[in-house]
Amino acid sequence: MHRPILALVLPWLFFGSAFADQNHYNNVLIGNRASGLAGAYTAISDDASGLFYNPAGIVFSEELQLSASANAIHNSTLEYKDVLGGGDWTRKSSSIVPNFFGITSKFGDGYIGFSYAVTDFEVEDQDTRFTSIPGFDLFLININNNDKTTKLGPSYARKINDEWNFGVTLYWHERKRELINNQWIRRSDNTFESSSLFFEASESGFEPVIGLMWTPDESFSIGLSIRKTRITSSRTHNQFSCVSDVPANPEPQCILIAGSPLDPSITSNRDKRDLPLNTRLGFAYFPTHRLLFAFDISHYEKVSSTNFSAEEVVNFAFGVEYYLNAEWALRGGYYTNNANTGDISPSGVNQADHVDLEGISFSISRFSRTSSISLGLAIASGKGKAQVFSGSSEIQDLEHDIETLFLSTSYKF
Repeated sequence: MHRPILALVLPWLFFGSAFADQNHYNNVLIGNRASGLAGAYTAISDDASGLFYNPAGIVFSEELQLSASANAIHNSTLEYKDVLGGGDWTRKSSSIVPNFFGITSKFGDGYIGFSYAVTDFEVEDQDTRFTSIPGFDLFLININNNDKTTKLGPSYARKINDEWNFGVTLYWHERKRELINNQWIRRSDNTFESSSLFFEASESGFEPVIGLMWTPDESFSIGLSIRKTRITSSRTHNQFSCVSDVPANPEPQCILIAGSPLDPSITSNRDKRDLPLNTRLGFAYFPTHRLLFAFDISHYEKVSSTNFSAEEVVNFAFGVEYYLNAEWALRGGYYTNNANTGDISPSGVNQADHVDLEGISFSISRFSRTSSISLGLAIASGKGKAQVFSGSSEIQDLEHDIETLFLSTSYKF
């Protein structure tokens, strides 16, 4: 019976990292061709989305090219098993976001470009009502959560010689989040507890991306990119209040409504996150002019800072492309999105969710002389563990599912 009270009094622990998903790095597939290949694009990168994956590849692009893509539907579902009254608790996020725009052009002996990418986003607006919890008549949770991370900046690339290219992108990084979480409990004895949380965070900085590409012949290439975000400005603001008419309330954060009213607790800080160095290595093989195989391995270092810690992560992506003819192409791929959190220990408390995700993607593209349009679908899922309740070592099973329908287009001049 005490578990819902724990959830009520410290609701921040429900939502500290799950939306947007800071526990994973590969939440959104970026770009036109790259999305269909499951992100296995570091050794190709020959269109505008190469500005994001590996700017060295844009030396193989057309002299002037525009590319844009949108996640027409992006759904994320977290289902916590056996949480309240023996039932499951489901959280859903659904959004529509244009997630990439890029342009490349020849400039002297090299190429320049400019791109905008949304690398993570969640929009959660949920009202949940529980009426079957022993000892409680009603438990309400109302959530509004918006979290978005964007990159914006210029790129430059050129040939070193006939086999080697290099490129660099300098992104401006910005993340903004706002969370409103209200909870209400009415007990069987008609007493109540109510909490309200408002949280907002913003950060900005720079993310340089350095890329190299080696193409010893027309059928094979190797690409390498290195990136790390440096946060230059950060601010968080947390406002929390809790009231109750339960006599001798066991939770010190809750104010007895019969007593003197007090202001909400307010905290803020300007601690900057230390984000990991990311190294991507890619291989591409073109056995024929119609068929392509691509493979990427992506490594994130372990980091630990005041308000963000993450374990070492390695992700993989594999993609295949086949041209049916000059007008139609099919693409498919497999990718991993492993958690940067540690395995949940049975003796620990307040541990972050841990779910390793696996995904597949598929797209179909139609080409004309100067343009292309692609429609695709990416699906990822995984099972793991969670600790929903603050201060409790109890562990819940967790299932995480993500579905993304994406539409993209490009135009060559």
